[in-house]
Amino acid sequence: RMTGHASLLLNERLTAELLVERQSGDLRVTDEFGQRALGLTDLRLALNVQDGVWRLAQGIAGKELGSFGGALALRPAQLWPDASTPLEGVLQANVADLGTWGSWVPAGWRLGGRANATLLFAGRLGAPDLTGRAEGENLALRHLLYGVDVTEGRFTLDLKGQRAELSRLEARGGDGWLRASGSAELGAQPSARIRVTADKLRVL
Repeated sequence: RMTGHASLLLNERLTAELLVERQSGDLRVTDEFGQRALGLTDLRLALNVQDGVWRLAQGIAGKELGSFGGALALRPAQLWPDASTPLEGVLQANVADLGTWGSWVPAGWRLGGRANATLLFAGRLGAPDLTGRAEGENLALRHLLYGVDVTEGRFTLDLKGQRAELSRLEARGGDGWLRASGSAELGAQPSARIRVTADKLRVL
């Protein structure tokens, strides 16, 4: 069950307000394996346009999803935003237990661990600059029939404007390890340089 309201006024400038949010209830996804509930506790989308500034906020949280939220502000020179519109904002995501996503992956696969990310947006809508960090700890991927058993996974990814740095990625497979690090340029001509080392890594 959703609730919300909307208003719109257009003269020399645009003034608008839109809010849609969960009031009660849940969502269920149906596929060939049956139905599963998302366990929603929060779901909302809000847009406010006033004095030439566009503000967008969104959030979703659930027992099967974790929590995701963000806010974005646009300041277009004209009536509507375009690629040159300055922007600023933040996005946060947190999944305390990836095991709860097990019903979303193919049959037989099991996930584990936690992941979170905080990203800041700046620059222009057509070429945003991203800064922030994404991290994962105690990551695990298993499939008993295929013999896949990757554990103790962890990663740290830093975003610095038009550059991304993978300072740590490692995981245990059997008695061995996989480790990787590197960087990538995210500009008009993307490129990446990654160093990967496998030491007695058991893949299957």
